[in-house]
Amino acid sequence: MITYIDTSTLLKLLVEEDGSDRAGLIWDTADVLVSVALIVVEGRAALAAAQRGRRLSVSQHRRARDEFAALLDELAIVEVTEDLLMDAANLAEDDGLRGYDAVHLAAALAVEATVMSSADTELCNAAERHGIYVANPLDP
Repeated sequence: MITYIDTSTLLKLLVEEDGSDRAGLIWDTADVLVSVALIVVEGRAALAAAQRGRRLSVSQHRRARDEFAALLDELAIVEVTEDLLMDAANLAEDDGLRGYDAVHLAAALAVEATVMSSADTELCNAAERHGIYVANPLDP
């Protein structure tokens, strides 16, 4: 089973919030974990924003960055190619997705992911329309 992890799920493993327990369960039960290379940028930006917004102290941010790097090592990373970007552009238009969400879905489709884990409702709905089972960490 290939489980595609988007940034919203990965961050729930680093910052305690709604859905963190379920995100851990999704992560732990996957056979293969996959994400696109842009998760590095999105993840680091979100962690920095959490520190700026005082959700994380300086030491918590440092620890979360270290944990983030360790989790990235467990992911198979899909590289961003011209073909992937064109697929994402088409998905953005056809499915009404934001840019990074379209890239996540294009990457999940490219690796024929069985499961898409995201806390983003629009991305989850689009993944379901494309035949991917959704594991939203915010679902009960």
